[in-house]
Amino acid sequence: MATITSLVDRVRQELGDTPKSFVTQFVAEGITNRYRLNYSPVDAENILVFKNGTDITNTAEVEETTGIVVLDNVPTQGDEFTITGNYFRYFTTAEVTTMVNNALLQHVGTRTDTFGRTITVDNLPGIEEYPVALYATTLGLYTLATDASFDINIFAPDGVTIPRSERYRQLMEMIDARREQYRELCVQLGIGMYQIEVFNLRRISKMTNRYVPVYRPMEVDDKSFPLRVDLPLPTYGDRKEPWPSDAEELTAYEGFEFTYTKTFSGYYSGKVFQANLLTQRGSTYTVRDLNLVISNNKLVNITDVTRTAGTTTATFTVDSAHGMVTGDKVFVNGINDEFNGTQTVVSAPTATSFTITTTETTAVALTEQEGTADPYGLKNYTATISLTAEQTRRLARRTYWSLAYKDALVENAEITELYGGGFFTERASEAVL
Repeated sequence: MATITSLVDRVRQELGDTPKSFVTQFVAEGITNRYRLNYSPVDAENILVFKNGTDITNTAEVEETTGIVVLDNVPTQGDEFTITGNYFRYFTTAEVTTMVNNALLQHVGTRTDTFGRTITVDNLPGIEEYPVALYATTLGLYTLATDASFDINIFAPDGVTIPRSERYRQLMEMIDARREQYRELCVQLGIGMYQIEVFNLRRISKMTNRYVPVYRPMEVDDKSFPLRVDLPLPTYGDRKEPWPSDAEELTAYEGFEFTYTKTFSGYYSGKVFQANLLTQRGSTYTVRDLNLVISNNKLVNITDVTRTAGTTTATFTVDSAHGMVTGDKVFVNGINDEFNGTQTVVSAPTATSFTITTTETTAVALTEQEGTADPYGLKNYTATISLTAEQTRRLARRTYWSLAYKDALVENAEITELYGGGFFTERASEAVL
């Protein structure tokens, strides 16, 4: 997978602008804190500054384009400085990065991948890395040609001529050669700004206005599962909207089980979680409910609720240590309308029991009263969402997954999303296992 850094390195190789190391030494005069290096432009991120043998890089700044070192304070006269790093012939790292970004944007245009996601450096096909670097190289040569265009020929009195405009002519010839190289690659590979779109005639259903799927040819005695052909869909000149997603994009494979675990922390006592596949972010239409299991580090199961007749205090017995003390808030669920909801712990006689006082005076239950007790406070949660193999067969290629929560006891409560992102389904034939 390409990165901006790898593309920048490729462009530097094409331009012959690879980094070269240098060492500069000088003695401070005690007058200024600005000192010019003998090299520019320089790689400011990897420069080391030593004062009398001590590393003071963190107290110095370097101007990349001019090669000037600026110290935080004016050094004492006689201090010895040694500065090491890399310098370039033409461009700073920021300048080459800008060229790469511009080349990438123009190269991919409005194209999207098979899931409808805008193509960026993260999902740029490997075969297109070199053409992008070539086009960025052309942009860099244009910059050098612009600079050379301001040079004029020098005519000496003795008849000697220095044709400085020759550099401009050579750069333009290089630009034409690189531009032709980029065009030839794009035409042959069917990519970039010279891409030729080729369509296959497809049949569209009159009932649904959707393409009828195409399957790979198979022998008559072949009993294996039919393999679907992924044909590119024509854009008809429209501009697809970027697919809304955050950094957590998930991918499932047709016919295979899918499981994803998300850990997070927060104050979610009294909340119920849900996980769904939606048509898009914020949609009210649910494509499918995801199988969801939520656990936290303080939730306990209620195994018994007892109360002596004529009293208002009930004792709750739980299956593990609850960690609560008198005065803590706890969310009870699964008992009855009297106890369900936020309650205050009156006492905690043991590590696995606590008491709650209400207005009722009759016994709730004697044994095996089932429910949960969720103490309020910051807790660590683990959410596991999953799909069965059969469920993954019946999904659209692109949906949106959402993990959200709402109030447990409020009917039609407002739903708040915690996490979400693109959910993509690969064909079974494309799965790499």
